Amino acid sequence: MISNIRRLTDLTRKVIGRGGKAERTHATDLPLDHQLTFNPEPDQRWTFDQGSGVCVNDCSVRELVHDNPNDVGLLCGLSHGLYSYQKFVWSKGGKENAPFNGMIMSLQHVVLGRLGNIYDTITGGMSVELEGDDLWLNNINVRSVIKLYELRPTEAARSYIEGLRDKVGLILSRRKTSSKYDAVCDEAAKLYEEINIVLATVPCPGPPRLCA
Repeated sequence: MISNIRRLTDLTRKVIGRGGKAERTHATDLPLDHQLTFNPEPDQRWTFDQGSGVCVNDCSVRELVHDNPNDVGLLCGLSHGLYSYQKFVWSKGGKENAPFNGMIMSLQHVVLGRLGNIYDTITGGMSVELEGDDLWLNNINVRSVIKLYELRPTEAARSYIEGLRDKVGLILSRRKTSSKYDAVCDEAAKLYEEINIVLATVPCPGPPRLCA
């Protein structure tokens, strides 16, 4: 994890430049200030406020995740850093700071969610994300494809949507392991049924389909 934190520091240097050095003071020697400043290393500074959230060297952790969604080393470093940051704040009497704890929990959820998606992609060959009621497979919005097929049904579109149905079926065949996956599975079940309905009710021009 130490190497991941160094990787994180190197990245923030590139993002914000070397505007100046942090004070070489051990984090445990500092009382909590209004930004809950945490210096785990001389050139690494964690801060928090309710406006910008948690930052590393003045770089938003949420933006780092958004800009580097597939960087496993960075994501692991962020998760470990958030854990260390919270542990430090708690040791200084900040355990009851609800806004800070809520932000840490939210960021950990985002980071670990990204790591989970990377793992699923590597092991299953398919990237799956749920945004509200929209299920994305390999960056394709399944429900949008269904609507496009309804507007313009073609043989090629039908074959494509049948392939999407197969991928949705793979999601349903996987074992449920978390509350997050349960939500994905529930939405996948709805989409699977929607695809079956649209394939059965929306005809498309083309040669007759052979039946076994």
